[in-house]
Amino acid sequence: MRSRTLLRCLFILAVLVGPPAAFSSPQDDPPPVRLLNVDEGRTVVNTALEKKPHTRPKPDCSHLVHEIYELSGFPYPYVSSFDLYEGIDNFRRVSTPHPGDLVVWRGHVGIVIDGVDHSFYSSVRSGLRTEYYDGPYWRTLGRPRFYRYVVARAADFTAISVSGPANVSKAQTKPLSVPVRREIADAPPLGTDLPEKAESATTTPSPALPLNRPTALPSSIVVIAAANRPTDEEVGEAISEFTSAAGNLLRGWPPADPKRFVLVYDQLNVKRVELKRDRGWVRAEVEGRLSIAGERLEGKRRREKLRWELRRTPQGWQLQAPSNRAYIPRDVAVRVLAEQLALLTRNEAASGELDRSLQRQSMIVHALGFLFDQN
Repeated sequence: MRSRTLLRCLFILAVLVGPPAAFSSPQDDPPPVRLLNVDEGRTVVNTALEKKPHTRPKPDCSHLVHEIYELSGFPYPYVSSFDLYEGIDNFRRVSTPHPGDLVVWRGHVGIVIDGVDHSFYSSVRSGLRTEYYDGPYWRTLGRPRFYRYVVARAADFTAISVSGPANVSKAQTKPLSVPVRREIADAPPLGTDLPEKAESATTTPSPALPLNRPTALPSSIVVIAAANRPTDEEVGEAISEFTSAAGNLLRGWPPADPKRFVLVYDQLNVKRVELKRDRGWVRAEVEGRLSIAGERLEGKRRREKLRWELRRTPQGWQLQAPSNRAYIPRDVAVRVLAEQLALLTRNEAASGELDRSLQRQSMIVHALGFLFDQN
């Protein structure tokens, strides 16, 4: 008990001293920034191509991109492809992509190799390879957005050789997912010019993700498969990308939907995919350590068997996500809860809301204690 209390105190201290930059308080004045230049972007491309034959097991698209940027010396807090599409402080949306920029759909992200021939590198169709974002298949996902990395201050930037990746410690990864797709209605056509300020290096950074960010999740996802029938791995990768995005359900406390049961898990394994004509089922097992239902927390190990429906649609095989349950990876839950704790402690609460703010902080600390408990 004493070690757990000490761990909680140390964790809170770390959060208070250094809250994540990508979710900084909106009251802070943004520092001078610049965007990644072409040479630095080629460093990102070189890192991606050089790590291509060595990545085992294959990560999902958002973890792959995050790891490549970390290895290149351009870190940012991990977020899912859904969050990257909406925009975070570490990237600025641009109209004309350069090498090393992000090409993002809701549910999939890659790294631009060449903006002239529209090639990009990503975790796609059971492999890590280069494809073309204006190709027939990728157009079915809708029009992508392009984002360029923001360097906070030129004086703080350490030059990196274009010939290879920087000597940066490898980011923590896990075997994860292939694209999850949703309809896109608000992205401009390829080649459409954005307002001039979109590429300015001196514009105000994108707004930080708010404390009570909308937490709605799509009711279904589309599994991208190399063949007519998705493999167990492809289904598992799609589920994994989707569960990473489900971490947004923990933004704001208690969760927005008190009727939804949330399980924070250590492992999620696809056991079997059963297909018959245009329908099928996914059978999986998940092992979790923290259950959340509204304001109720339960910190004990539990194992569940999952059965999700698959349907064939014109866009591909569609996985029907459960409406009343959500599953979130442990590392994603820790990051989101820590960010919420940092925001609560940095933002002054009104006198009438102080008790509620302290209560929410206490609940988050309690949840983090369960997630760090190794028993």
